[in-house]
Amino acid sequence: MSQVAFFCHPSAGHLNTLLSVALRMKSDGHFVRFLIPAARSLGFRLRPDILNTIVDVPASVERLGLPLERLRFPLTTVFHAIRLIRAQGHEELRRAQSLFLEGLASTTKDILRRLERQRPDVMVIDFAFPAAMIAAEKLRIPYVTIYHSGLPFRGPGVPPFGSGLPIGTPDGPELRAAEKAEQDLRQNMSGKLEEARRALGLERPLLEDFMRTPSSPWLNLVPSHECIEAPRTGLGPSCFFVGPCFSTRQGRAEEDFPFERLKEGAFKVYVSLGTVFNNRPEVFRTLIEALDMPGVQAIVSAGASYPHLASRPLPRDVLLFRRVPQIELLPRMDLIIGHGGNNTTNETLAAGKPLLVIPVGGEQRDNSRRVEYLGAGLSLWPEHLSVEGVRQAVSRLREEPRFREKTEEFRRRLEETDGTGTAAHLIAWLARSKRPVCLPEGGSRTLTREGVERLLSSEEAP
Repeated sequence: MSQVAFFCHPSAGHLNTLLSVALRMKSDGHFVRFLIPAARSLGFRLRPDILNTIVDVPASVERLGLPLERLRFPLTTVFHAIRLIRAQGHEELRRAQSLFLEGLASTTKDILRRLERQRPDVMVIDFAFPAAMIAAEKLRIPYVTIYHSGLPFRGPGVPPFGSGLPIGTPDGPELRAAEKAEQDLRQNMSGKLEEARRALGLERPLLEDFMRTPSSPWLNLVPSHECIEAPRTGLGPSCFFVGPCFSTRQGRAEEDFPFERLKEGAFKVYVSLGTVFNNRPEVFRTLIEALDMPGVQAIVSAGASYPHLASRPLPRDVLLFRRVPQIELLPRMDLIIGHGGNNTTNETLAAGKPLLVIPVGGEQRDNSRRVEYLGAGLSLWPEHLSVEGVRQAVSRLREEPRFREKTEEFRRRLEETDGTGTAAHLIAWLARSKRPVCLPEGGSRTLTREGVERLLSSEEAP
């Protein structure tokens, strides 16, 4: 069995896929451990809520019985985190980039010290953690990069990541401004990466186009399916779509969720704004008021907005919670109103449910455009949200059969995948063989359960 080290920033959305795969690999007999920039509990909650992730995310890893090493993190990341939740578009992406690159050389050195004490056979790295990639290169350890969707990669008609422009936007001032903003971000990232690499005695560039090209020469995994992505190009021979990775996270939220309170015969709508940008009580209130319609039951996962919402009277057919067991709940719903995070979007499509996306931050505007492009739902911008607008969108998604037909098609396609198992098998193969996993000529980049067996059999052949 192999030793596998997982690297992630303290973000629940980024952690989920890695955590599912780590738990699967542990059950298969591998030794796994996490390395996360983190802090121990201060005994009180911080404001804004995003700052609590440096305690909450690593604590969730420990609760599941996985070994954890807390990496040091620069205190200046607090500044970037606070400004991140107030930014939009490419400004937000710039803030996120600053957050992930802060103290890059010192974080890499901290990782190197820990890996030299206990060297893994393979490293599994969130795409937003370049310090771990540099450390892997320095120590010549094979590594896997995890991308949570195909959004960072370009393709025909696909605007720059972070722009929020519709897929197929024609050439014009908006697209050119987005291209310029992306170019500035790429240049900034390249400069920071090369500065850190030189400090560690590495001369060869890590990657010419780090932001838009799969970064690992060994293996890159996307927990999605090509059928639920816009066309992507330039992915190279070692990038695979494996399907959503969430099976081992079922039931982690509230195991005692009152499923018996779900009304039989009602049109059930699940509402969530994710785990980072959910302190939006005004958005939730608009959605709750809009869903106060005959025959509709709303189930709301409010996160940081829960105290605000719980302090006021709610319509009779609203069930309000701080958190819910989302994966178990989705198949019982008729419609999802979500923020457009990668996890919720892919989990909703895997459940075969239409989406109304209210993007509030992060990659969410790009995902809202992906949902529209796929014909899987609609989107409304939060700054223009109104009760009437929400009701009109819900009515369309409820009454027009094309949305449900499309998402049912996606559900059937995604059922052919086993993202968690496929990822675990590929990582274990790389740990054992120390050879890149490559797409065979004529092979499929999206791996079904049978496809991964064929791929690894072909890799084993002389």
